[in-house]
Amino acid sequence: MTSIRHTILMLALGMFPLIAHTQANPAKVSVSILYITADVGVFTGIEKGYFKEQGLEIDLQRMTSGADAIALLATDKLDVGSGSATPGLYNALRRGLPIQIVAEKSRVMPIGQTGEAADSGSLLVRTDLRSNGQIKSAADLKGRRIGINNLQSTSLNYVLRGLAGAGVSKDDVTFVEMPFTQFIPALEKKAVDAVMAYPPLVQTIERRMKLAQTLPETELHRTSTDNATNIMMYSPGFAKTEAAKRFMVAHLKGQREYMRLVNSGQATEICRIVNKYVPSMPADCTGMSFTGVDPNGTINVDSLERYQKEWVQWGLMRETADVRKSVNDEFVRHAVSVLGPAR
Repeated sequence: MTSIRHTILMLALGMFPLIAHTQANPAKVSVSILYITADVGVFTGIEKGYFKEQGLEIDLQRMTSGADAIALLATDKLDVGSGSATPGLYNALRRGLPIQIVAEKSRVMPIGQTGEAADSGSLLVRTDLRSNGQIKSAADLKGRRIGINNLQSTSLNYVLRGLAGAGVSKDDVTFVEMPFTQFIPALEKKAVDAVMAYPPLVQTIERRMKLAQTLPETELHRTSTDNATNIMMYSPGFAKTEAAKRFMVAHLKGQREYMRLVNSGQATEICRIVNKYVPSMPADCTGMSFTGVDPNGTINVDSLERYQKEWVQWGLMRETADVRKSVNDEFVRHAVSVLGPAR
């Protein structure tokens, strides 16, 4: 009798979260992802069975940018989306679209922080221009051509932050918009002088192909520490469901497992998992650095407001949105209450 009462109490307290929600007919959740390393929590959660433990079936939908998901989320045609803090997102929030920002998927970790994953996005300058001394610092990029994946993405924020310290402005350079897949051909043909790249592309360009070299003062560690680089969003309808809470438990567990493997020297397991979805990620982790994540899913709202302020300053947005009104941390708080806080 005592054991039965004890079991009922534990179920009521949510202490059996992984078995209590297992269902014969799991709830289907549509999730848009960009198939980049920031999606590691989703990949790990699927491969380790964390979503299945929570009674969820994940329907992955490929998007080319976070902007593609906004209208679908707002109209409940998509449950979960992700992306960076773009003008499109802020304009949607300003117009009152009921999108909820519910967690961080990745962030820039402090440089030199031991025991943590690290993202090392930066401007890469063509090796010939570095070797012959034509470009010694960011100041020498004035008048140069810079490859960027999207002028309406946070890549622009990162480039201009790196240039600002050298007194170079947006109008002092020529941006060449192209997909990441075109960076290598553009560097080979000398069609651009530098590109804004992220892992694992940084390692491929710099270490394997030796086409370009990192410009240290433009590294994200130096210009954007602790800034959110990719955020998770829920549709208004999905946010009202019990599945929304269970999804966050599984996702946060996936992110924590990723951090555990990386920090315990078992990164090859993560590379194997990510390589299954993102072939450009070396399966053996050769030369890789890793996306930073907050193990508690905390949203750095200040960094979201910083992005928006810069967009307005550069004339790419006219009015600001009240970002904080669209941030809902109840799901990460629930997940932490189930899994326990991570240090």
